[in-house]
Amino acid sequence: MGRISVTRFFREQWVQIPPPTTSAKGKSILVIGANSGLGLEASKQLASLAPQRLLLTCRNTDKGEEARKTVAQDSPGDTEITSYPLDLSSFESVRSFADTLVTVGDGKIDCILGNAAIATRKFVKTVNDWESTLQVNYLSHALLSLLLLPSLVKASTSDSASRLVLVSSDAHYQIKSLDDVKKVPNILAHLNDQKYCTASVMKQRYMISKLLVVIFVRELSARLPSPTPVAVSAVNPGFCHSSLTRESESQFPLKWMIYAFKAAFARTSDMGSRTLVHALTDPEERAFHGHYVTNCEVVEESDLLLGEDGKRLSERIWNETVEVLQLVDPRVKQIISEYLTA
Repeated sequence: MGRISVTRFFREQWVQIPPPTTSAKGKSILVIGANSGLGLEASKQLASLAPQRLLLTCRNTDKGEEARKTVAQDSPGDTEITSYPLDLSSFESVRSFADTLVTVGDGKIDCILGNAAIATRKFVKTVNDWESTLQVNYLSHALLSLLLLPSLVKASTSDSASRLVLVSSDAHYQIKSLDDVKKVPNILAHLNDQKYCTASVMKQRYMISKLLVVIFVRELSARLPSPTPVAVSAVNPGFCHSSLTRESESQFPLKWMIYAFKAAFARTSDMGSRTLVHALTDPEERAFHGHYVTNCEVVEESDLLLGEDGKRLSERIWNETVEVLQLVDPRVKQIISEYLTA
């Protein structure tokens, strides 16, 4: 069954994952959210594998440049390391960044790591009138994934699929029911409604965003041809030391509870990022395609997505997502028509 127990959580937290060693020579790799935590550690590990290009993004230009310099110290060869500004709370920033990447090198991208995320209980709208967690953690990653799908396909070969790795979380298992939203005309619109987003709902907003990531991976992978030119997976890095919990840590008594829990059980960012890098470099990439991955192994996703009800919910979320993104950028419709099946 697709659920997580306390025993399973602790067992997974204590698994020691070996450092990735598969060469990335000749590859062009993009890391979204590379300036701190898991993104920075993953970028450093990727740099050590000597790719041809390592493209890093950060919302803040200065912090992005700091990250580039830090990552460059771990590069043993002639890897071209570049940082780019990317604000996932703005669809225009995502579209502009996608346009920029077409001009980089030969326009091919071998691997994408979608890592950037926020965790907030505050209801805040973006410039695009979306609740910030929904847009940053889900919709913008979905938009960028689709806009860059042609670049991923272009880089693939019959022997080696390109990789699209989106960071999810075992927190997605904590969403036990979506009965309160299944009956509404549009689920995403309802999740974005300020009247619905009460304090109790916002407590689960990060978890829901990670469930949506799992859905997107499942639906996108199901529509790619077989054998797939792009191996798409949702990867759980585990509970790690990072700045993701900074908002909760600013509140008493949550601050001390989180500190204590991290001290006892959290992985280092280095250990957690190894799961992400393995998914980007493992030579058996097609085995991960369309799956939720923990500790470099495929595991079952949430019970909510299993069975016929789960399939209908998943397809409905996909269709609503496509409707939103097609309005943001007309190229989405063309890309889906050209590269995906019905």
